[in-house]
Amino acid sequence: MAIKYHKEALRHNPKDIQALIGLGNALYEDQKPKEAIEYYEKAIERDDTLSDVHYNLGNALYLVENTDGAIMHYEIAIKLNPHKPESYYNLGNALCVKSKYKEAIDFYKKAIELDELNAPAFYNLGNAYYMIEEYAKAISTY
Repeated sequence: MAIKYHKEALRHNPKDIQALIGLGNALYEDQKPKEAIEYYEKAIERDDTLSDVHYNLGNALYLVENTDGAIMHYEIAIKLNPHKPESYYNLGNALCVKSKYKEAIDFYKKAIELDELNAPAFYNLGNAYYMIEEYAKAISTY
């Protein structure tokens, strides 16, 4: 239903940034990340200062295995809003996909600094330590 609503809004005003974002979100939630990317990119063309749109675009790009694109948009999201732990966590995940474990560690630590109850960040931090053979740190993190 949301997809239909946002498409109708865009039919009336193709430049409506809220409708572009809403449609991107609805498509993403409907397991259509490739389609969502198109609308997130259009929203960013209209306003490139929206950290949540960069974050959402990063998530969609990650799902379609465009890890480099995801990394870029998570980095932009962090520059625009350095207080969102999810951006650091997801950037850490994307870096691990690229086997950049030492870099990922820094972002998992920042995610934990911002949200001390972020269990997935602790777990992935431990995994990253394990991958670089820092086993004592891995064990203490789990």
